[in-house]
Amino acid sequence: MIQDLKVGHLIGGTPWKMEVAEIISTVVVSFVLVFPIIILHEGNIAAGGIGIGDTALPAPQAGLMAQLATGIVGGEMPWGLIIIGMFFSVALIMIKAPAPMLIAVGMYLPFDTTFAIFVGGMLKLASDKFLMKRNADEKQKTIVENIGILVASGFIAGEALTGVLLAALVLLGIPSITSLLTGQNAFEFTGSAMGGWLSILIFGIVILGLIRIPLSALKNKVE
Repeated sequence: MIQDLKVGHLIGGTPWKMEVAEIISTVVVSFVLVFPIIILHEGNIAAGGIGIGDTALPAPQAGLMAQLATGIVGGEMPWGLIIIGMFFSVALIMIKAPAPMLIAVGMYLPFDTTFAIFVGGMLKLASDKFLMKRNADEKQKTIVENIGILVASGFIAGEALTGVLLAALVLLGIPSITSLLTGQNAFEFTGSAMGGWLSILIFGIVILGLIRIPLSALKNKVE
């Protein structure tokens, strides 16, 4: 919500109208969002998991809040670790670390999520180095950054929708696309070695897209 209001401020939006829109969207989403959550939870159970909180369906933020609430109410809060974390955060700010929040978030997120953030950071670094070698001005850098953010946001939204779709198929007793099309379960979504190798190929294609699309857009803008 804070990001929405910031964007509205930058483009000259009316504050009270943005607040009304946020309130309406929050009410509407509260009635709709529960269904994808149920589909993901039940789909994970149907695939042999435990639902939300399983390794295939982690909920790190919810787990963190639950641990904090349980620790405070039960009087078992590890205050020593929390104090260490506070001093560590202060140290990051004092040394002017580029992104203290990302470092803190990476400490409790699952490794696969943290690794994806790391790869994104490396792509951003490579993009900045490339633009620096081409002596790009601030306007060109902004174009590449904005388009890169849009592409990455699209991938995030697409991944979320795909996860809900796959969970729904598993919940309906359809473990794979081949099972849906041919009736033979030749390739499963989960527990498949082939799926792991294909994911590496897809990951490489995604990386290529995150590099080429923003830079191609910059080339078109220049021309």
